[in-house]
Amino acid sequence: MRDRKEFLISSISLVLVFVIAVFVSIIFYSVATGFSMAEIIRILAFGAFGSKHNITESLVIAIPLILAGLGVVFAFKCGLWNIGAEGQLYMGAIGATFAALNLSAPAPLHMLVIIVAAFALGGAWATIAGILKVKLGVNEILTTIMMNFIAVWIVHYLINGPWRDLSLTRPQTSYFPLSAWLPIIVPGSRLHTGLIIGLVCAGITYVIFKYTRFGYYIKLIGANPKAAQYSGINLSKTMISSMFMSGGLSGLAGMSLVCGLYHYLINGQYQISPGYGYYAIGVALLGGLSSLGVVVAGIFLGFLMGAAAHLKAMMGMHAGSLLFIVGLILLAVLARNIFAEQLKKLPGLRSKE
Repeated sequence: MRDRKEFLISSISLVLVFVIAVFVSIIFYSVATGFSMAEIIRILAFGAFGSKHNITESLVIAIPLILAGLGVVFAFKCGLWNIGAEGQLYMGAIGATFAALNLSAPAPLHMLVIIVAAFALGGAWATIAGILKVKLGVNEILTTIMMNFIAVWIVHYLINGPWRDLSLTRPQTSYFPLSAWLPIIVPGSRLHTGLIIGLVCAGITYVIFKYTRFGYYIKLIGANPKAAQYSGINLSKTMISSMFMSGGLSGLAGMSLVCGLYHYLINGQYQISPGYGYYAIGVALLGGLSSLGVVVAGIFLGFLMGAAAHLKAMMGMHAGSLLFIVGLILLAVLARNIFAEQLKKLPGLRSKE
């Protein structure tokens, strides 16, 4: 009974956060554009749900947010502040590109190898910060942030140097073979099977934290490292492993972009990611660090970004306005516990002493 009440309180508080985030976003756009709130709602609703194209594009945006958001969950639950999902996304894109252009196999097997390569390289990149944390005590916030820039410049070097296709005008790699393309799941759209991969990863993440010893260790370390150490848990091994999982899932986000959308690796003024790795932190927090919550939050933010893109096209809003909206959403997330505490005082939800 108590667990059911806790779940109900958590769900209601999350819905309240969503409602407040949307309402504040509408007010912001109304003030910024001079249009009425009703007109803003109509434009945003059409941008998110007004057509098959708009719906599928919003889901396309949600794919890397879900994958990278799940990655952030693994680190945060272990008490590690992985701010490097963006760099790990780039490294995953590198791993996917290498496997796509240098390995040959039938379509299903080739894609499986690409997924493994992206996960491995993204995970290895995050593991560096994990090792520095547990062995030398280096703050993981600093290392993961700095490694974001290193990853971006590695991509920049590769597509301007050894991996550049000189037959093309702009710096990029050659186009991937068809066996390295993620299949489209909605004909006539760009929505690809990366969405299915994201949902499968969410399911696996749920099972790990709910039923496995590894997930229990991660949660215990995140809640009380000293108690975890006294109980015989190997803190170093578990923390490094959680960072590997975190980076691996973020690497899959990079794979979903280069194999699902672009079918080549590019950088410079044509970015692989508009900041999905940074938005993933908000997705993880908004989702309450739960698998289902991340999926819901990723889809929510995907539709919000799709709607904002439509508003930008209709009214000339600067794309950077979305950063302001994400910031407001994060503030709403921080207030989620306040709502939860107030909900616990309601007659039907009050805990019995």
